[in-house]
Amino acid sequence: MESLNNIMNEKTTNLVFYHNPYTKIKFVNEITNSYKIPIFYVDFDLLFSGYYQSQLISEKPNIEILQPSERNLLQIVLELIKKTESRKSIIVFDSLNGLYASIKENPDSGRFIESLLMFLASNLKFSKSSFFILSLAEKKEAEWVLSPTKRHILENENVNRLQIEEDNENLQIQIL
Repeated sequence: MESLNNIMNEKTTNLVFYHNPYTKIKFVNEITNSYKIPIFYVDFDLLFSGYYQSQLISEKPNIEILQPSERNLLQIVLELIKKTESRKSIIVFDSLNGLYASIKENPDSGRFIESLLMFLASNLKFSKSSFFILSLAEKKEAEWVLSPTKRHILENENVNRLQIEEDNENLQIQIL
């Protein structure tokens, strides 16, 4: 986790690619066990929420789980900006795939989501907060795409890119 701390200090936004949802849960559990600052977990696919509510993941007083829908997404983002404007925090969006699925009715969903994520990330810089965007993804023709939709993922130099995997039940974090 020490190398992850160094990466987090470099840039606000961390795009985390995974293949296995259970590896994702293990990664998030490492983050929640490593920090005492507020952690806002925006759970689109509800997997983490299920583990947390069934106490397969230990409850922690610094974690707030938010379960957005298309109807309340903007309200949740505004709340996150208010809660993190002056206090260092961690926001986890789980997952980019779920975010796209939650607003699939909007014909401009890709542009809207990219703008929303960039807006949130730019606001988090003021409080030196960290933003993790998790995505079930694969590399296709030298570009990362969401699984199974094959939607391209916006990548830029201001974002850390990490790939998480498990090797004999040990979490492996690769900087891309």
